[in-house]
Amino acid sequence: MSVNEIVLPVRKPRSHLLTLFLGMVFFGLVFYFRNSLDDFSQPFALVFIGIITLAFISGRYETYILLLLIATSTVFDLQEFGTVPIQIGDLFLTDLLIIILLLAQVLKRVTVNMILIPKHLGYPILTIILVAIFSFVYATMGLNVSTFKAGIELRIIIYLSIFFLVYHYIKTPRQLHTLLVGSALVALIVSGMILAQYVLGNNVSIVFGRVEILSTQHKKFSDITRVMVPGSSVIFFTLNTLIAVYVLKALKNRSRSLILPAIAVISFGLILTFTRIYWVMVLGATILLLFMAHRRAIVYPRMTFLVIGAAAGVVLILQSSVLNSTVIKEAMINRSISILKAPRKFREDTLFMRYLESRYAWEKILENPFLGIGLGNAYRPKIFGNSNYERNVGGTSVHNGYLATQLKMGIMGTVAFFWLMIAFFYRVFKRWKDIKEPLYQAVVVGIAIS
Repeated sequence: MSVNEIVLPVRKPRSHLLTLFLGMVFFGLVFYFRNSLDDFSQPFALVFIGIITLAFISGRYETYILLLLIATSTVFDLQEFGTVPIQIGDLFLTDLLIIILLLAQVLKRVTVNMILIPKHLGYPILTIILVAIFSFVYATMGLNVSTFKAGIELRIIIYLSIFFLVYHYIKTPRQLHTLLVGSALVALIVSGMILAQYVLGNNVSIVFGRVEILSTQHKKFSDITRVMVPGSSVIFFTLNTLIAVYVLKALKNRSRSLILPAIAVISFGLILTFTRIYWVMVLGATILLLFMAHRRAIVYPRMTFLVIGAAAGVVLILQSSVLNSTVIKEAMINRSISILKAPRKFREDTLFMRYLESRYAWEKILENPFLGIGLGNAYRPKIFGNSNYERNVGGTSVHNGYLATQLKMGIMGTVAFFWLMIAFFYRVFKRWKDIKEPLYQAVVVGIAIS
């Protein structure tokens, strides 16, 4: 019997559901006890072992990898989980679980159909991971950067690459529905927690991230709480995908009726982040969606209805007494207009801080164009004093992702990154209309416009 004739055993739904339940219990305990217990490694270790066991029984490794990636990038911080000491530092339990599931996925691919690295997107993804590992070794062994600092940036790069790789493995309608529903649920949960945090104010923190008084160009809004959780990008990503699913009429009427409330809640969560770039990008992504979809009989009437619904929702929000409508109206308008005022009030805006970062980054790029400065290495002095931002990043972080790639990983990293982006967009924009399944077509378009 050839390896291609080997068939996996039938997956048992109960094992799958029980694994998901234990996963939610695990993260629920972390969230509940995050501020009250100093050491909860032992009870969590037992739940952790149970998740691994049932994940292997169910065989749905891709689902759990995505679950872990999303969960540890939204309301949870990696440092909240237990660690396992290794030779070069500490390995978080969630990292260990992802490694185990990836090895199981590799073993399954080799033993079932001999496909380890998928073509097209697989090669640039693998190249990015290899270049990132090289930059990690170069920084730690050649430039004496601590493994902790270099490991933080290596983890971010590999997590992003793994997300693309696992997404590339999704082939069946069932896997697609799981991805779509799972992303929507996570975005709804994160948006709901942002709303709850906004109502509670900045005195009591229930989410991990920045919970602070809104300040725009040195003007503070004492009654407005800005909530910046790591999962804000998940909200943006999912919102564009749901808009594409709704506009392209990719679901039946009954299922499609649930999308509008989800779009409303997620949009509200995105507004309360008060992140101007997200507001602009959602508008840009929607315009790009209209440009890509030429079926006017479907697109424009549905888009008109969506715009009217969004406008009505904004009016209701601004009239809500719970949300302090007068102040939030002023904050939203002030935040939006600040984009146009930025050139005149440059030094009063956070753009000035990013401008200084970019200048220091360019100086280091010109000094080290080929290999970069390595992951976790500082490229500038602490020019912003003893602020929380400086205490957290210590002169290592760059807001501009393109500059950060060139700065930390050199030309090899930049080439690999653009290779992946160009390959992805080329395949999507050239072939998305050839996809027969309407839902899959809409999800691909939503991801592309994001």
